[in-house]
Order: sequence, then structure tokens, then C-alpha cells
Amino acid sequence: MLVSASYFVGMIIGAKALYDLRHSHLDLQALFSLRHYLEGGFWGGLLAYLVLALPLCMLLTKRRRSACDLVALTIPIPWALAKVGCLLNGCCYGRPSSLPWAITFPQGPGPAPAGVPLHPTQVYEIITMVLLLLVFRKLDRERWRGTMLLWFLAIYGLARAATDVFRGDTDRYIYLGPITLTQAASLAGATLSIVLLVLWARRNPAAEKTVGSGPDQG
Repeated sequence: MLVSASYFVGMIIGAKALYDLRHSHLDLQALFSLRHYLEGGFWGGLLAYLVLALPLCMLLTKRRRSACDLVALTIPIPWALAKVGCLLNGCCYGRPSSLPWAITFPQGPGPAPAGVPLHPTQVYEIITMVLLLLVFRKLDRERWRGTMLLWFLAIYGLARAATDVFRGDTDRYIYLGPITLTQAASLAGATLSIVLLVLWARRNPAAEKTVGSGPDQG
């Protein structure tokens, strides 16, 4: 229930507030209007969700590792669906590309330039979510309990930093030298997560044992 509420608030209300703030027209009163959510766009929902859910999981539950795993497991499918919406709407679009898998958007209300072959950055993120689902399925065993969020941050962080190289909607990005703030944060989170996973693996080197197994009896 806690995770579900955090997801709703972060991915919808938080994403709308961050979108408004990013475009310099944040109106707190408007966040209470249903019509406001049908106009404009959303941005930063994943960040808002994590910032809200993780502290609550740490403070309000004793099963913190399981709660963090649940937070990570709730992200890939809804995030992939959100990126399908981005693809249909033409937001989060990529740079011009001559690659055979480049996509072209028609003239419409979306922000993507019409008639220009672009990197399908939305598809890149969908593929990342599919990869994460496969990793989560493979790691669904006792040895890796409590590390799903670290795996998510490691894989998504590296993939997001790479995907942003091909993003075309960078007019409002904040740059730190040659990279964006988003890339810097993604790489920092991925690096820290990889370090923690290595330490975890060294502390838990033994292979998992089958539940209920014991010494052979004659």
C-alpha cells in the first residue's frame, strides 16, 4: 500500500510538478485541478517516486530490504508503458539519425520535429526496461534479496547516461562540462550501486541452497 501510494504521488503529481517547474510555470493550486493533468506533459516521475518511496520504506517498515526490492520491481513495466506514451506523443525524442532504425514523426501537437529521421530514444529506454525484467527474473533467489534496487540503479543509470547522448530535446538540459546533469547523476548512481553490489557479492560468495534441503539420509 505504501509503495502504491508513493508510485501514484511520485509518477503523477510529482512528475507534473517537476514538469511545471522545469518549464518555469509551477502553480501549486493547479496541481489540484484534473484539467491541469490533461494539458502539457510530465517529467521526472521516476526521480520523484524514488525520492518519496525510499525514505518512507526506510522509516515506516522493518523489512527495509524487501521494501526496496518491491520499489525496484514496480518500475520496469509502468516505465516501459510510459515510454510507449512518449513515443506516441513525440516527446523525449532523439537527435537526427541516418541509422536504419531511425523513426520519423508526422506533423502534430508533439514536440518532435516532423519529417526528420530521429534516434528512437524512447525505444532505447523500453529495451532497457525489458533487460531489467530479465535480470530481475534471473536474480529472483535468496542470495540477491535486498539488492534489486542496486541492480536497477546500476543498469538504468548506465543506460540512461548512454541514451541521453542521442536525445534531441536538450534545450532545457543543465550541462556540467561535456555531460548533462542527468548523465552525471545517472553515472554517479550507477557507479555507487556497482561498488555496493561488488561488496555484497564478496560478503555473500556462497551459492544459494535449496530451501528445505539437508544432508542425505540412508
